[in-house]
Amino acid sequence: MTRGAYVFVAVVYLILAASFLASTGLFIQEFSRLDWRAILQMHSHLFLFFPIFGLLVLAAFYLPSVAFAHMYWYHVPYGRLRFIVGFLVAVAISLGVSQLFAASDLRGVWEISPAALRADTGVPANCAIGRTCQRAPILATIDKLRDTGPRRMGLSEFARDCSVDDLLPPPAAYKEDRYCFPALRNLPGKECCEAQMRLRSDVAALRNNPRTRSEAAGYDAVFLPFKVFFITVMLVVALMLAMWRNRIDALYGPQVPAIERGVIIGAIAMLFWPIMDYGYQQTSDVMFGSHGAFKPRWSLVIAPWAILLLFFFLRRFGKNLALVGQIGGIAGALFAALRYQDINNWAQRFLGGGAEQWMAYVYAALAVVGLIVLLWPRRETKSAPSASASA
Repeated sequence: MTRGAYVFVAVVYLILAASFLASTGLFIQEFSRLDWRAILQMHSHLFLFFPIFGLLVLAAFYLPSVAFAHMYWYHVPYGRLRFIVGFLVAVAISLGVSQLFAASDLRGVWEISPAALRADTGVPANCAIGRTCQRAPILATIDKLRDTGPRRMGLSEFARDCSVDDLLPPPAAYKEDRYCFPALRNLPGKECCEAQMRLRSDVAALRNNPRTRSEAAGYDAVFLPFKVFFITVMLVVALMLAMWRNRIDALYGPQVPAIERGVIIGAIAMLFWPIMDYGYQQTSDVMFGSHGAFKPRWSLVIAPWAILLLFFFLRRFGKNLALVGQIGGIAGALFAALRYQDINNWAQRFLGGGAEQWMAYVYAALAVVGLIVLLWPRRETKSAPSASASA
């Protein structure tokens, strides 16, 4: 492979890595005088995944991406044109999806300035001091979530379903009193949903007001397209390598084991993103209300993508281990579908707002282990060539 392919991919990936670190670093700098760790952990899918596991994914996909770029530039019909057009399409998709996110009326508390968060005293004002809250102060709600989250296996019991059909009798669970975090007290479903919707609208109003919007929210307009571009490129590169796997074998035979190892490690690391994302979804449901049992999120595209990669990139482990891995991937997907709420509970407890603050160091340690496995020199099994030849 030519030096140009290595340099091009390295430059693009270094820019992405710098954007990940800058996004989280600037957030920490702005919120350093608040309980920034609590807010950071609540939004781990934005501020912990990318600077930790995202960097591992970039390292893991570096050699596969170099092979992809070199193959399209030199060995695919009209490859250069297709590569340039595809790159521009990925940029356009990143900008478009970022605009969709920016237009959402569901905003995060990190998008409110620290001064505005400290000034917020709830509805009615100062209700947390000996008065009944219609909507508790935002920071008080976060404090209660941080106090409760590590002591419970998920918070799904407090995510009240607010999509009740007015033409049908409300379910029994909707009538019973449960603790309502946005009100800091027990409430039946209807009253809690009102408190959640009030919190949702107030957070959005504070975020949309330039005077109370955080600097991190402004930076996000710059950094979010980079994050979306990263996800898009990882999806496309891996899928294209799977489609062209026989050509990859023929062109880059000596590098194939390292390419496959990178794709597998990168795919495993990418799975942390949807898990963290759905951990945040549960916290969001508790704070802002839930609407429906299942919430499709953009991160869900990673699950079928990862399973597909298992079918194409486990060949070098031999037929038996490859079959075990493929069956395990399908079984894991079925388990996640059938035990959706349990998965969300575990995600919220260990990877989301309910995780202990030291868990960030565990994530970093896992990423380091993944990097060691990626870089550790191995003697590939002799079965790999025959497996490749039979593919």
